[in-house]
Amino acid sequence: MIALATKNTTAPYQVPAGFVLCSSFFLVAAVLLLALHPDAFSSHLHPVTLAFTHLLLLGFGTGILIGSMHQLVPVILEIGLVRAWWGYAVLGFWAVGVPVQVMGFLQDQPALIAAGGGLVSAALLWFAVHMLLVFRSTQKWSVVATSLVWVTLHLLTTPAVGMVQALTMQFGNYDPARLQTHAILGLVGVFLISIAGVGHKLIGMFTLSHGVKPRVLGINLWVLNFAILSDLIWPAATLPLLMLAALLMALDARNLIAKRVKKQLDVGVRHHLLGLGFLVFSVLLAMLGFWTMALVGFSGFLLLVITGMLYKILPFLVWLHRYSGQVGQTQVPTLKEMFQEKTAGLAMWLFTAGIVFTALHPAGLWLIAAGLIPFLGFLTEVMHVRKP
Repeated sequence: MIALATKNTTAPYQVPAGFVLCSSFFLVAAVLLLALHPDAFSSHLHPVTLAFTHLLLLGFGTGILIGSMHQLVPVILEIGLVRAWWGYAVLGFWAVGVPVQVMGFLQDQPALIAAGGGLVSAALLWFAVHMLLVFRSTQKWSVVATSLVWVTLHLLTTPAVGMVQALTMQFGNYDPARLQTHAILGLVGVFLISIAGVGHKLIGMFTLSHGVKPRVLGINLWVLNFAILSDLIWPAATLPLLMLAALLMALDARNLIAKRVKKQLDVGVRHHLLGLGFLVFSVLLAMLGFWTMALVGFSGFLLLVITGMLYKILPFLVWLHRYSGQVGQTQVPTLKEMFQEKTAGLAMWLFTAGIVFTALHPAGLWLIAAGLIPFLGFLTEVMHVRKP
């Protein structure tokens, strides 16, 4: 096992880097598309709304998740990937499938929606098979690893329900209720479970926290999965369960920070904490019936948490690829020196202000768009090729 982890620990650099770049492009496209068509706020079934949702969730969110898992799973499980090169195929199918599906929504073409969904489903199936092979090989298990297994499972169930929905649009037997199941599986099964699990691991690493047992996370995995199940058998319990899950995520973060050695919270952790605040408020707004504001808040939660994680994951990825072989031979930058925290902080506050204003008026999206400028500046600065 040690030999395997040493020989083939993570995917080739081009795989997670490709996911980050494509995901960032999908994020920019999502924000600008909705900002240019504010009438889409009138309905969750508006073609632009559907296109925006899939660009944000399937493009940006899922892309960053899959790209990161290619790097994080070997670290968390302390075992190498089984077929690292499979990441290229997953990246290719996903990167083509997302824009095809988005064009299908914008042009109201069920055939394109199904075709794009099929490509993405193939990518997620390939990725899930790879992850399951890795999970089967590991001998070191943890609650965080369990969360990743659940995420992998829901990366299969979510597109499966979506594909059924797309095919029934083309051939008949369309059921609107199936759309809610598709959404719950994605939002809760993929994103909340992954952020709960990966967030526990990363916050502990970034703040140098010690002595915090993952009991809260373990309970939360049950709560989140019960929330998915309740949507099918007892919908009235779904939102209260999601509120409990959001509060448990906040409690877990608080426990980790209370035990930290590193007293100053860096910009990535601040993003995460602010995002958790938006999560709690978005669930509360949904319970009060303010669905549009709740969806804006949840989108803001994802935007802040995912970009916050990138401020740690991407510099580490690039550093390993570019500088690890030069240690001891020449001067290399530290992770902190690879980008300006002030730039990331500016993006955070523009995103935050934009989310709040967008909940009140669609014009707030232009503030979020402004926040993309320093965020893209961070990507450019970190990934810029420097001569040794």
